[in-house]
Order: sequence, then structure tokens, then C-alpha cells
Amino acid sequence: MFFTTNSLLCNVSLVSQFNMSKAGERSRSPKTVVPVASVDDVSDLESRMLAMWNKTIQPLADEQHKVQGEKIKGMVVGIVSTEVKQLEQKMQSGFVEVNEKFSQVNSALERIEKSITLNPFPPVPPPGGLLGPGFSGSSGDALAAPSYAGVASRGMSFAQAVASPGPQPVADVTTPNFSRKANPTKLFCNLHDRAKVSKVQFSNAISVLANEANIKLEDFEILGDALDNRFELQFAGDLRIASVSALQFYESLQLGRGRRKKQVVVDDQDQEVKFYVAPDKNPCQVRREILSKNLQKIVASKKVDKEFFLKKATGSVYENKRVVCSVIITGPETARLDWCHPKRIELGIDQAEVEQEFSNFVLSGGPGS
Repeated sequence: MFFTTNSLLCNVSLVSQFNMSKAGERSRSPKTVVPVASVDDVSDLESRMLAMWNKTIQPLADEQHKVQGEKIKGMVVGIVSTEVKQLEQKMQSGFVEVNEKFSQVNSALERIEKSITLNPFPPVPPPGGLLGPGFSGSSGDALAAPSYAGVASRGMSFAQAVASPGPQPVADVTTPNFSRKANPTKLFCNLHDRAKVSKVQFSNAISVLANEANIKLEDFEILGDALDNRFELQFAGDLRIASVSALQFYESLQLGRGRRKKQVVVDDQDQEVKFYVAPDKNPCQVRREILSKNLQKIVASKKVDKEFFLKKATGSVYENKRVVCSVIITGPETARLDWCHPKRIELGIDQAEVEQEFSNFVLSGGPGS
């Protein structure tokens, strides 16, 4: 295919001469000199073969590469476009969910602003004015802070009181103090064993905790005497802003799993004194906590081989993460027990015996009873 006519003639001549040489050997005739192809002939042959390759073989190879390249390109484009479409669908669905959530938040804010506009709140009392009951539930309850509309419904926790947007009736002098509405804009600080420290030293200790909670010093005011064992943190701003700031500070003290930040203040003798921070509570909540603590002691004495836990917010006593009994406050001087009878029977606790001891504690006028 790649040989020319001259090449064929040359080959035929070589074969003839080879045969003649063989015959000459048999006849012992003198050898004939065979002409050898010159360098120019070889170069000419290579150039012709290269020209034929470029003319016929190379175009076919290029065409095959082009076809394969187009196929690969089509496959890649198809795969990438499919992945892009799936990502666009996911992003679109995500944007829809985010828009729905933002619309819900905006609706809630509109309801809150509307309720605030329709039900304005009374001003916060000035320093040295009315005092809330605080953490200990002492005789200062009679000087409770005024209730605010839209703060929290009866029995709500501190977090629920902050988040409650619903309007509430404004309290007046006829509102019973026992179940008054909590004030979510205040936090009460009691020192251990009623130890007294200076207000300046206490302010320094609170400033450190406020800085860790990302609360500015101008966001709250410390109320109390120059030397006292009980201080109040009144947060500034309208009800919504002050409530969020108070909740932010209070939750920053909790480290999780029942652990809290170190809350100490140095007195005039350079001794560290513990103090406790708690939200505002009405007398009903304070009484529930005290009675539930006593109930825990009574139940634990009946089953010393079991470990009982207390949830003060609900006044419930637990064993193995299940409620055994709860304190239900029915009035300023009355209370009853609500049992989980399957759990009580499982533990073998005598209901009448526990209720008799609990009733004796309430009727005897013990602390908080």
C-alpha cells in the first residue's frame, strides 16, 4: 500500500539477483555485486509514508477523538446540570421555609406591638419605692411590686412570663398579693446567711457577671441600701427589652447539668460571701417550693434505698425520672398532694402516712407553710 513502483522494481531486482547468486554458487560462477539503496531513497520513502499518514490516517484519528470528546462533554454537561437543578430545588425549598418562619415572627411582633399599644403599662417604680418579694419569700411580700399587663398568666415560669404576648388586666389595689403577676424586669439577689456587704462591693461583683452575659452596666440599676443583705437588679427599657435583658442575665449564670457560675462578693473583711440570683416570684410560687422541699424529705425517709429529686417549678418529687407526688397550692394557707398512684404502689409508699406528716407540717406553721 505504501510502496511505489520504483520500490517494487527494486525489490524484484534484488530477488532476481539473490536467485542468480544462489544459482552461481551451485555453478561456482563469479559473484555479482548487488546495488544497495542510497540514503536519498530511504528519506524519500519516509517522507512519502509521512505524507500518506497525514492525508489518510491522521484525519480519521482526529475525527474519532472529536466524536469521543463530544460524547464525554455531553455526559459531563448532563451530570452537572442535573446536580445544579437538585441544588436549586433544595435552596428554593429552604428559602420558602425561612420566609415562612420570618412571616410567623413578624406576625407575632405585630400582635405584641398591637397589644402594647392598646394596653399601656404603668411606669416602673423609682429607686427606694415598692419592693418585690424576692427569693426568700419573707415578710416583704406585702410590699410587692405592681403587676404589669401582658407579663405572664398565673402559674407561668419566668421564661414563659417573658415570652407571653397576650394582654392581661392591669392590677389595682384589690388584686390579691398571693397570686399576683410576676415582674420579669427584676432579679433579686440574696446573700448567704443574710450577711451584709456594701453596695459598692456588690456592684463590682455583678459587673463582672453582667460583662460575661454581654449586658451593659447602663442596662440595669442596682437597688438597695449602702450596706445590705438583699439587692435588686432593675433592668431598664420598656417591658419587652427589660424582660429579655433580665432573662439573658439570669440564664447566663447557668452552666448546665445543675451547675451555676460562681456568685460571690467580697465583704469589708476580704471574705468571700455567696449570693443567689432569682427571678421575681409571687407568694404562691415561693410557698410551693418550700412545701415541695419538705415533701421530698418526707418521701425520701420512707424509702431510704431510693434517690428522689425535686423540680421546684412544679413542686413535683421524682424517682427514676417519674413523678411520685406533687404539691398543689389551693390557697394562702392550704395545700394538697397529687399522687401518681402506679409509681407510689411500685415504691410501696403508704399514702396516708405521708399525707399525715405533710399535713402536720402545714398546720404547724413551719417555715413557708
